[in-house]
Amino acid sequence: MRVSRVGALAIGLLCLAILLVVVLRFRTPHSPVAAVESPMVTQSQGHLVVREGSPLEKRLIIQEVASVSRGHGLALPAQVMTEPDRQVNVYAPVTGRITGVSVHLGQKVHRGQVLATIAAGDLDQAWADDTRARAALDFARRAYARAQGVQAIGGNAVKDLESARNDLAQAQAEAERTQRRLQVLGARPGYSAQGQAPLVSPVDGIVSMTTMAPGENITDPTAIQMTVLDLSEVWIAAAIPQDSLAQISDGNVLSVSFDEFPGRTCSGRVVSFDPALHPDTRRINAYIACPNIDGALRPGMFVDATLNVPQGSDVIIPKAALLMNNDQVSVFVEVAPRTFQRRDIVISYDEGDSVRVLKGLSAGERVVTSGAILLNDD
Repeated sequence: MRVSRVGALAIGLLCLAILLVVVLRFRTPHSPVAAVESPMVTQSQGHLVVREGSPLEKRLIIQEVASVSRGHGLALPAQVMTEPDRQVNVYAPVTGRITGVSVHLGQKVHRGQVLATIAAGDLDQAWADDTRARAALDFARRAYARAQGVQAIGGNAVKDLESARNDLAQAQAEAERTQRRLQVLGARPGYSAQGQAPLVSPVDGIVSMTTMAPGENITDPTAIQMTVLDLSEVWIAAAIPQDSLAQISDGNVLSVSFDEFPGRTCSGRVVSFDPALHPDTRRINAYIACPNIDGALRPGMFVDATLNVPQGSDVIIPKAALLMNNDQVSVFVEVAPRTFQRRDIVISYDEGDSVRVLKGLSAGERVVTSGAILLNDD
């Protein structure tokens, strides 16, 4: 019985020893209270300071502001028109009765093609005068040749030879006059002998206007009978509003797209500007020339145009850098390593994923372009 008590006491002492070892193993009687971790962002003299090595520092992306030069695209309404020097009015060379019209409105014609024929009394008279002048010239040439032969054998006086030479000179002058008269009247072989004057197309193009009909009389040679348009090249007229005129210069480039013809474009330097504003629209037109060999572009078509307006160098930053507070826009600028200052800026229109800064930033400054919302101190 006594042995059992001794055994129990030994077991108890052993358990107490184990407990003391455990307590001593894990007890830190002299360790200080764990220090509180410092915040990731602190304020110092109006600036935000990010703790070095903090998770926030790793999430901030900082980029240096660059100054770039970009052209501003001014969207304008535009219209296809005929080039002024490719719109040709056709006049009748003589007065008289229209005997035939060979073309119709919208028809393609070629240079030198007969458009209509006109029976003209003036042409009859001119043709008869030319016939007489050519006969007189032939007679004067033969007479002068005879006078030279007779003079050579001494059977003629000098005055007779000089008289024959004078007659020949007058006959030549009259023949040249009648030929020029026929040219002015538009005479052509096969027509003039019948007293008819052909109306001829001066260019390749399309008949855009005609007032001629067989049987009508032409009494005014200054009246336009037909208009032929050469559409191998056309002008695009883009209307520029009055408030954008200050952006216009000689170096402007106009780009045009055509909804009716996907993929077809035209661009080039502006060849001309209207000298004055149109009073009804308060706009001026800027013009560029576009090739139109296939004739698909017709005068009067509406198209979309963009006028490239060269501008000076400006600061461009990503939209992700912007912080919006009501109507105020700001960014965080790095003024020292891990030290940031909120700065209000003024921006203009969108440039895709970037914006143009008009005021508040300078080239070379470093701006938070990603994670700026994490620094927001509002």
